Amino acid sequence: MLPFTRVAPSTPSQSIPIEHADVHVWAFTLRESNAVVEAWRELLPEDEKLRADRFVRRRDRARWIVAHGVLRQVLGRYCGVDPRAIAFVHGAAGKPSLAQGSAHDALTTFNLAHSHDRALLAVSRDREIGIDLEQIRDDFDPLPIAREFFFGTELAAIQAAAPELRREAFFRHWTAKEAVLKAHGAGLSLALDSFCVTFEAGGSIARVRSRGPAALDPALLVRMLPLPAGWHGAVAASGEDWTLRFAV
Repeated sequence: MLPFTRVAPSTPSQSIPIEHADVHVWAFTLRESNAVVEAWRELLPEDEKLRADRFVRRRDRARWIVAHGVLRQVLGRYCGVDPRAIAFVHGAAGKPSLAQGSAHDALTTFNLAHSHDRALLAVSRDREIGIDLEQIRDDFDPLPIAREFFFGTELAAIQAAAPELRREAFFRHWTAKEAVLKAHGAGLSLALDSFCVTFEAGGSIARVRSRGPAALDPALLVRMLPLPAGWHGAVAASGEDWTLRFAV
């Protein structure tokens, strides 16, 4: 089980090494006191502080600040630089990556996901990755949405699930597909029904199949995360030569 833990703001500490074949995943909580939120805010540059201030609700603003403060602190340790020195660039669909400040920066890849008061951060080297996190909801019927966005074996798996397990099946497929989209870097510009994820026996790994011509990397592989009850998380990366490592 990968628990959601608290990451405390701190002064720069020892760098974190990461091998090419590893994908590190951090699972952390965003619920913090006002004092801690302010400490995280001090790591943010002015443009990110302004972006945080646009949130109308204080709770949403605090969660965003903590998520991006943790992101900077963790990336600073992987890159061996002060968190305030981290600079980002954004792809055509808005996916952030590290600016090319050094050779090591160029090799470090990451992806952040947050839902309610929880967050996941994936870090790797020289490998595009995507991560997604969803809290399971019980206030809707998943079948109409599944019929709109899923097809083939994934739709059949959701429809075949017992009624009490159908939402679990829905969110497992949803997080897997969202992780694929984020690894691809296209966001929702690539339709969810343009590709299919098929889970292997045991449900911890899914493979990707495009529906007709698509720009998806055929080598993308999805690994599900062993999160606490009520949550689903997935990581997608290219190839099968990578291993999940949990940072706690």
